[in-house]
Amino acid sequence: MHRFQYMMKFRSGVLRLLALISVVVSATALPAQTDTLPVVTTEVNVDLVSRYIWRGMDVSKGPAIQPWLAASWKGFSIGSWGSYNLTGEGCQETDFFVAKTLGFITVSVWDYWTFDDTSDLDFFNFRDESTAHLLEAQILLSGGDKLPFNFLASYMFYGDDPSRSLYFELQYEPNLNFADLMLFAGYQAKGEMYNPKKGFVNVGCTVERSIDITDRLSLPLSLSLVVNPADRKAWLVAGITF
Repeated sequence: MHRFQYMMKFRSGVLRLLALISVVVSATALPAQTDTLPVVTTEVNVDLVSRYIWRGMDVSKGPAIQPWLAASWKGFSIGSWGSYNLTGEGCQETDFFVAKTLGFITVSVWDYWTFDDTSDLDFFNFRDESTAHLLEAQILLSGGDKLPFNFLASYMFYGDDPSRSLYFELQYEPNLNFADLMLFAGYQAKGEMYNPKKGFVNVGCTVERSIDITDRLSLPLSLSLVVNPADRKAWLVAGITF
């Protein structure tokens, strides 16, 4: 299917996208004699979501498994993220990204490749008029603990969005003791990828909390309420991270 018509990423809304770009990582051990060298940090995770909603678009049409991996070095990050349906119709997805963080600013380029099992799509086809790839330039401004706001700007500059959509999102993360909460509002300022008209396409909230199973084992859970005012649709999505 054509990505422009009903492609994805929320990857649990924008939280999964933010987690990948931010690359919150665990450091890998290095021998003592190399402790003067810059450390490469890595992370590998798998998410299971009841439905894959991205920026107000219903991508998976059902439950999906979403593996991802990332590595970072001196502020540079590179990684891959995917979403694959467990049941029903909908798009499959394999993405790649490269990012650079400078203080509160993260600049990144994403390559979204969306496909379905019935289409004969060529991963190595990058011709602008026929490719299933979609290239995005993105900038994220993070306020940090003192200013719990983030601002995301996205521009689809090549590939499977001939309208070259422009998307903005404002995020608010209040400091709560019992859970992590994000409120978000996404607006399509140009193009037709998220909706045929300009307007708010992705409004809602995500709550994340880890449930302790044992003294050493916990299970991170998430719940997202996503509303697309332009399409007059809403979803309640649950997710688990392994």
